[in-house]
Amino acid sequence: MCRALARRLRRPALPPPLWLRLEGIAVAVLGAGAIVVCGAAGTLAGFPSAQSAAAGAVAALALTLYLLVTRAGRILGAAVAALGIALALLVPQLTTDVTLAGRGERVQVVVTAVAVSQEDDEKYLCSVRYGDGTPVKRRLSRGCSAAVTPGSSIGMLYDPKGRLAPHGISPAGATWRLVAQGAALTAGLAVLAYLAVVRSIRRGA
Repeated sequence: MCRALARRLRRPALPPPLWLRLEGIAVAVLGAGAIVVCGAAGTLAGFPSAQSAAAGAVAALALTLYLLVTRAGRILGAAVAALGIALALLVPQLTTDVTLAGRGERVQVVVTAVAVSQEDDEKYLCSVRYGDGTPVKRRLSRGCSAAVTPGSSIGMLYDPKGRLAPHGISPAGATWRLVAQGAALTAGLAVLAYLAVVRSIRRGA
């Protein structure tokens, strides 16, 4: 077994043919693009973030299944799946932030109650209402902290078309950090998908 492994390691690695490299590029672009488009389209259409993220996750799993069928390797397949699902979870939030930053309207709302998130003890959720007393259906986490008390006023961004969920005002630069994170995930996913396709010819051989 050791001798067979040594012979395999000494075997010269052939460069992948052009058609396989083109296939790798196509799979990388279409796979990453499908995850982003599914999540963004669902969010812009007014679907809840969970459903939009689920659509992106389905696209990520479809990409992973394709790589496994082409014998690209389970390790690379698992890495693609992990990055793909992480990207799918990020896209709805990123889409909401970027869209509200462009077309959202800012308004001051009044805090009616403050609670600690059940998922994260360091995260606070504020129930708020508009100045006319109309309650906002979604609780806000951004701009909400232990220092905020009922009766305080905080900023909120909302979509005039009513398709996107409102959220609190983000700190300066927070949206751009989210954009950078999304770009890094997309690029990393595309590179891994390309490598997985190119590597498949060696496993097939």
